[in-house]
Amino acid sequence: MELPQGESLFPDSTPGRRIRVSGIVTDGQGKAVSDALLEFWQPDAAGRFGGPRQGSSAGFGRVLTDKDGRYSINTILPGAVAAADGRTQAPHILAVIFARGLLRQLVTRIYFDGETSNAADPALARCGARAATLVARRDGADAYAWNITLQGTNETVFFEA
Repeated sequence: MELPQGESLFPDSTPGRRIRVSGIVTDGQGKAVSDALLEFWQPDAAGRFGGPRQGSSAGFGRVLTDKDGRYSINTILPGAVAAADGRTQAPHILAVIFARGLLRQLVTRIYFDGETSNAADPALARCGARAATLVARRDGADAYAWNITLQGTNETVFFEA
């Protein structure tokens, strides 16, 4: 099956390691969610966020899931950023999920398999054994697979916003 084309979160001219993140959104019964809207926010490879002050919306994108619940984004591996308490957070992408049946959006993060800084990330540490639901696994040299499970067994960790 062909994956959705995916949204590019950064222009081609942005420095950094290009990656693709793709996966499937499923409900509590393991069925694909074919009408979810996913938003992604992330810093560039140096850990800087774009935005109105920087004259850029780079690092932001929205995608819809396809009929099989699949999504894909093309981006760069994000740099580390500081947490509110000053500790360094492991490279991650913020993901927001909107879908039928949800009374409000769900907020989560995508971390990357093999990043040594994952072990010291404060948010991952608070998730305990469920932290694995936030880590995208390598699916090729420059590709990662990360599935979102809305409830039930292996439910993705969601954060209060």
